[in-house]
Amino acid sequence: MSLLECKGYRGTIETEDDILFGHVLGLKNTIISYEGNNIEELKADLKNGIDDYLENCSINGEKPEKVNNRVTAKHLL
Repeated sequence: MSLLECKGYRGTIETEDDILFGHVLGLKNTIISYEGNNIEELKADLKNGIDDYLENCSINGEKPEKVNNRVTAKHLL
């Protein structure tokens, strides 16, 4: 499985009907998904999703979830 990485978070690269999409792996209480028509759009949407998540955590005084690398590694098998 191919992965993208942004700010220490890893996410999948999937495709269906010529659209790329994915979701960030290893988070328990948060879902961050993204999509694009090409890899550049996919990377940009992932970055926007991570930035939005981190900004919302900061605004709400919450600590962002750390990535569980064991879960991420399991997805690679």
